[in-house]
Amino acid sequence: MANKKGGLGKGMSSLFGANNVSKSAVEHTKSATKEPTATENVVQLNLSAIKPNPFQPRRHFDETKLQELATSVQDSGVLTPIIVREDGKSYQIIAGERRVRASRLAKLTTIPAIVRQVDDDTMAAVALIENLQRDDLNVIEEAQAFDALMTRLSLSQAQLAEKVGKDRATVANALRLLKLPENVQTLLQDGELSMGQARALLGLKKKSQIDKVVATIMARGLNVRQVEALVKQINEAGDEPAASEKPQISPFIAAVATQLEEKFGTKVKVNTATKGNGKIEINYVSNDDLSRILALLNIEVD
Repeated sequence: MANKKGGLGKGMSSLFGANNVSKSAVEHTKSATKEPTATENVVQLNLSAIKPNPFQPRRHFDETKLQELATSVQDSGVLTPIIVREDGKSYQIIAGERRVRASRLAKLTTIPAIVRQVDDDTMAAVALIENLQRDDLNVIEEAQAFDALMTRLSLSQAQLAEKVGKDRATVANALRLLKLPENVQTLLQDGELSMGQARALLGLKKKSQIDKVVATIMARGLNVRQVEALVKQINEAGDEPAASEKPQISPFIAAVATQLEEKFGTKVKVNTATKGNGKIEINYVSNDDLSRILALLNIEVD
């Protein structure tokens, strides 16, 4: 995700300059996360009483980095107080969730904190912007953060792009990922699919084919260009007019086609004529794919 921190380095106020967001919202957002002042009391809160920010877009935390932070906490304690707001008999995190998680890993029972009063809009803005600034979100979490920020602040894609310092295409491409099925979004979050592969999937005319194409990607280890070629091939095949009568395929021929597809890892079509003759068509999506199939056939081409 390029240009991640460009516009955000301008600070919170760059996100709240106009577009139905009042200046008081700017001040509330900045004051919610400002460093402790000399007049503010730092209190020790029980970790059991602390709950996550309900608007936190981040769902995945690097366990290795958390463990490193936990070791530091064990050695030196929590040096910077977290910031929370009261929520009945408990507290919600405004800033400092990693410190809370690390403290729990370090088996601490309390943590230094500053209690501030902020509203829901400020809580949501802080959670979204803080993560965007720190490059802490994966591509799906970032897309969800963009979507939530647009909704909460009533921004268009162009307005949001300007405010977070990204070009409009970057924001638009991120938001398009939310149109993918949830299982595919999970693969993208887990790094099993790349951003390029996911974007290629969005080019399928029939979204019902996404899961089948994903299975092909995973089974054959297709790269982005191969996925784009496969999507193009599927779309073009879908544009062909359907035959008026679909020929019946015998169980034997169907079994042969299935075994050939398993052998070559690609679509295989077995066409038979009335006299028992016919032809076999083996699909490939690139020159590399063709070379792979030829190798399976023990064919060497000079």
